[in-house]
Amino acid sequence: MQSDPQALVLAYLEAFEQQQFDRVSALLAPDVEFQGPASALRGATEYIAALRRLSPVLLRNEIKKTFVDGNDVCVIYDFVTDTTAGAVPTVEWHTIADGRIRSIWLFFDRLAFQPVREELARRARDAS
Repeated sequence: MQSDPQALVLAYLEAFEQQQFDRVSALLAPDVEFQGPASALRGATEYIAALRRLSPVLLRNEIKKTFVDGNDVCVIYDFVTDTTAGAVPTVEWHTIADGRIRSIWLFFDRLAFQPVREELARRARDAS
C-alpha cells in the first residue's frame, strides 16, 4: 500500500497500461467503486475483469496533469489506443482510503470512444 495518493494513482495507471493485473488489484480497495459514462461497477474483481476486456486496445496512458487535494487525485490523460479513435482524452477522479484506491470516477466523450467499443466488439467476434 502507498502513502502518497498521487504516486498510488500513477502506479495504478502504469500497472493497467502494462497489463499487470495482480499489481492493479493490490492498489485497489477490495470493494472499490467505479462510475463511468456507460457503467458502474463495485468490487476489485469485477473492475479488473473490465480492465482486462479493455486492455487489448490500450497502447499507453499519456499523463497530461494531476491534481491532488488530500486523498483525492484527479488525473487528466490521453487513453491512447490502437484503434481509429487514437488518443481519447480522459479524466479520472480517484479517492484514496487506507492506502488504496477506494473509488474511481471516469469521464470521457462517449462519441470519441465509440471506435474503441466497435474495435473491441470486432475482435471479440473474430476470436470466437
